[in-house]
Amino acid sequence: MILYFAPGSPFARIIRILARERGLALTEVETPLRDPAAPQLAHNPAGRVPALLDGGTLICETPLILAHLGWLPREPAALSRLGQALALLDGIAVWNRDLRRPPQERSPAFQALERMRAGRILDALDLPAHAPHSVEAVALACGLGYCDRRHTVFAWREGRQALALWYEDMIARPAFAETIPPVSGI
Repeated sequence: MILYFAPGSPFARIIRILARERGLALTEVETPLRDPAAPQLAHNPAGRVPALLDGGTLICETPLILAHLGWLPREPAALSRLGQALALLDGIAVWNRDLRRPPQERSPAFQALERMRAGRILDALDLPAHAPHSVEAVALACGLGYCDRRHTVFAWREGRQALALWYEDMIARPAFAETIPPVSGI
């Protein structure tokens, strides 16, 4: 199986970490985003990552890849935690895109909404329920890691010492160290 990824994608990072920790050998192919010559476009007209090529079938989007690999949690509470982690990540990614627009095109109201949403999600976490090697814990840690390296405007650690300590334990694992995203400067 081939996993197309971009080093800055927290969504692809979830799959990359889980594959390493669960012993799934994937051929990882780094691919540029928004490039008409990107290698995955032959299989993936959306051009998004992660994209998993399994035989002749390409599967895009993290939840669908997780389902294909049999890694989606079955328990409703775990699915709920995964949904919260992915919602956090999605909101932060959209907020980050808005910050990358020219200043006159940015939406302060939209950014405020996403900041509030992200804060609500983090404040509502049942942290002890996030077993360290669970899909939802890895997804949450990837979201926080995205904030640290690519979306630094969100000071998620403020008032969340237990979450910060939990995160430090998560990122000490080799699979996290091997998949550190580049710094973006926002």
